[in-house]
Amino acid sequence: MPKVFALVVFLASAGFLMYEYLRPAAPPPAPAAPPIVEREAEPAPLFSATEIEKIRQSLREPDAAVRWAAVQVLYNIRDPQLGALLERMIADDQDVEMRIKIVGLMKGREELMRLGGLVKGLHDVDKDVRIASLNALGDIGDPSVSTWVTALLKDPDPEVKITALQTLGRFHDKRKVEFRILVEKLKKDYEESLRRAAARR
Repeated sequence: MPKVFALVVFLASAGFLMYEYLRPAAPPPAPAAPPIVEREAEPAPLFSATEIEKIRQSLREPDAAVRWAAVQVLYNIRDPQLGALLERMIADDQDVEMRIKIVGLMKGREELMRLGGLVKGLHDVDKDVRIASLNALGDIGDPSVSTWVTALLKDPDPEVKITALQTLGRFHDKRKVEFRILVEKLKKDYEESLRRAAARR
């Protein structure tokens, strides 16, 4: 009897060990979920649409300092309407210094380079505004306004005439540079095509 009991215990132990050996391994624990990173909220706009409209209305204030402050705010927040507003101010603002400063702003940033507004400045009653407009057009260097610049060669003020001549000269210089760049490119393209043709032989 003890032998039978010992045999049963042995077989049970052997079966348990075999079961443990053959049992598939438990899958590894799932990786912990990554921590949730909260996105920073988009910064609120500095001015609401209503406030921006009020600032635009300030461009009609009688005080030139208020108008200039409004222009600077709209310039710094990149108001999409600023180009058209500046163009109107060049034609209508009563303050000569204001018109000159606006001309300076219009040549300073690409989306504000409105040739129409600067051409209006060429017809200004004040010679300093005409000169500022000529210089701005010369800085931009677009020869499409040559006709209006040429008209100022008949201006009664000698300084305006001289600036108009200088502006036309700058247009000419820019065209010469552009022509030289084009010739260099065509020359390189031609030499490259010759090299490719020689390599194919």
